[in-house]
Amino acid sequence: MTREIAAMSDAPLPCSQVRQIMSRHGLMRRLAAFTPRWVGSIPLNIHGPGADIDLACSATTGLDAFKHALAVLWPQAAVKDNIHAGEASVIARFELEGIPVEIFGRLRPVETHESYVHWLAEHRLLQLAEDRLRLDIRAAKAAGLKTEPAFAHCLKLGGDAYVELLKLASPGDEALRALIGQAGYATR
Repeated sequence: MTREIAAMSDAPLPCSQVRQIMSRHGLMRRLAAFTPRWVGSIPLNIHGPGADIDLACSATTGLDAFKHALAVLWPQAAVKDNIHAGEASVIARFELEGIPVEIFGRLRPVETHESYVHWLAEHRLLQLAEDRLRLDIRAAKAAGLKTEPAFAHCLKLGGDAYVELLKLASPGDEALRALIGQAGYATR
């Protein structure tokens, strides 16, 4: 199925097909020096039509070197300096086979990036909860919520959704099962 067919049917491209596109273009291989991690809604299978491929990277050799490498690897990309949460970063945006790609790099290890920590927490929650949580998160996203606020809404988390999800990266499975159960979802 091509991206155009998926868009016409308002169905998101399956994760497996996105993975094949990434592989065909050597996305992870070409970024290997920057410890790329595929984050975002597609690998969690909670994405909708138009979702982008999000990659978080470690630019530990320096932001200028990272920016230069991205410009060389993908000359068609819009590569720019960015400030995220008060921290300098670099973002590259381009498309592969009609799918938007966003590559994000910071000076620190990718395992400490909020986007990666959020993704880990979201992945664990989806692994522990019944499939209805995934469906409800998709519905919340289709109604206009971003991923973290959709999780916070479905799990009835108070406060700042982004902060609350960071907190959910460290509790054990039993604590997460309790949270999932309190929100009205069964656990596996």
